Amino acid sequence: MPIERTFIKRGLKRVELETFLVQELGQAGYGGVDVRRVPTGTRVTLYVDRPGMVIGRKGRSIKLLTEELEKRFGLENPQIEVVEIPKPELSGPIMAKRIAFALERGVSARRIGHIMTRRIMEAGARGVEITISGRIAGERSRRERFYKGYISKAGEPAEKLVSHGYAEAKLKPGVAGVKVSIMPPDVSLPDEIKIEEETKPMEPSGSVAAGEEIESRSDEGGKEDGDT
Repeated sequence: MPIERTFIKRGLKRVELETFLVQELGQAGYGGVDVRRVPTGTRVTLYVDRPGMVIGRKGRSIKLLTEELEKRFGLENPQIEVVEIPKPELSGPIMAKRIAFALERGVSARRIGHIMTRRIMEAGARGVEITISGRIAGERSRRERFYKGYISKAGEPAEKLVSHGYAEAKLKPGVAGVKVSIMPPDVSLPDEIKIEEETKPMEPSGSVAAGEEIESRSDEGGKEDGDT
């Protein structure tokens, strides 16, 4: 099999896995997944807002999820690790889901957009962009965009440093799409350079005082010899 098809196949499996986890763990506040091969099998790290809903009573939910990942996606001996997200406001997928849920409850797009933008920035984000498009109100489609702070939109920083999230809101006029991009506060960009000022080493105060004391003593001795 050519190398190009191998990468395409892996990418499709990744998309299928993401779609499955979003549907299964949406109520738990799904925020992303990290899949790595380890000597004992496959380690699957789930980042969620409410870990208890993923684990379930006596671990039943996580056991069923492990079996599903092994049968449906062919993961070898999957070992699931559930990690709680300390600040959900800095997770793009979680905030996109919250905005979509608020739209379904009847909150206007402009109101929820401004509220979530302010809440994300107050959590410490460097920048945020929220886009709500579709049949928000009425039969015509329109687009609302909310932007604040600094956020990378191209290159490797936009792909690896920015948290992206997407969700759909099923409204009476139709379906509305929600996209959220958040720049976390603790990321270091490639174009940011920090220059540290060079500090001059300070001479020990004890040695200087000792030298001055020796000179003063020699001067006093010379004066005494001359006087005698």
